Amino acid sequence: MADLLRLASRTRSELLQASPWAWPYEPALNAAEVLPQHDSEELRAIHAARREATLRRLGSGVAAWNSWAATMTSLRRKVGADPALTSLWQLLAGVELVDESFDGEFDVAGFHFPGAARFAGSAFGSDVWFTDARFSGPADFRDATFAGDAFFERTRFAAGADFGAAHFQRGAEFREISCAGTLCFVEAEFSGSVWFRSSFFEGPVRFRGARFGWEAGLGDCRYRGPADFVEVDFADNAGFENAIFEQSATFTQARFCQAAWFSGAQFRGEAVFDRTRFLGRRHFDGIAVSVPQTPVATQAAVLERLRAAFSG
Repeated sequence: MADLLRLASRTRSELLQASPWAWPYEPALNAAEVLPQHDSEELRAIHAARREATLRRLGSGVAAWNSWAATMTSLRRKVGADPALTSLWQLLAGVELVDESFDGEFDVAGFHFPGAARFAGSAFGSDVWFTDARFSGPADFRDATFAGDAFFERTRFAAGADFGAAHFQRGAEFREISCAGTLCFVEAEFSGSVWFRSSFFEGPVRFRGARFGWEAGLGDCRYRGPADFVEVDFADNAGFENAIFEQSATFTQARFCQAAWFSGAQFRGEAVFDRTRFLGRRHFDGIAVSVPQTPVATQAAVLERLRAAFSG
């Protein structure tokens, strides 16, 4: 028991050593397992100090940031299952830049975010680069606004990402991203073109109620979890060519105003196109639909008829 206590004390000291901004709050942080539940003046001061430290570290560049992230990742293994140390680690490793305004370009290409990263409600006034960034914890961009081009190519989300109700006012690049956990774009708005091509989604993908104002490229992607495109509005061309849907793919009440490309797509689970509206050309040539011996076979047959009717 004494050895465990000494180990915990040493790990706590290392956590604080990696976060010098927290030293003035050490007495309060010794009770970090309960502190985040209280909206105290001291807690607000801690969050304000963390915010300032985060902004300074971001401004120091990718090498300094990733050195800190590597230290926090190593310490996470030392923390183990200890609840108090876990709570402290989450507080120190987390990034919380909620409802911020970033007027200039925001470049965190190649940055590693070891804990939860929250940018919910923030306004990015110019181009942003999250290219090759890694999010080891949940990423939260709910209600964020991107006034410039948004670059997320090859970004890795290890614990899901939430872009619900986010607004992309110009182009958005999500090519070759990977996401474990839920990827959420519920009611997101894309005013420019958006590209997800060659991405890998391990968990559920939720685009319910999203609005695509320009071209949407979602082809050559692998959807391992359920894909929800219910009530999505595609104002321009939408491409799902060669996509692989391993579970259900639901397009109920979706609207395709221009060309809809599903050529070569594979539907290995239930494919639902109930009350889907195709106002432009439909391309279902070369699709593959699994036909299990269940009621799903009825829906698969409907999709096969779509392919036969609209190919070419």
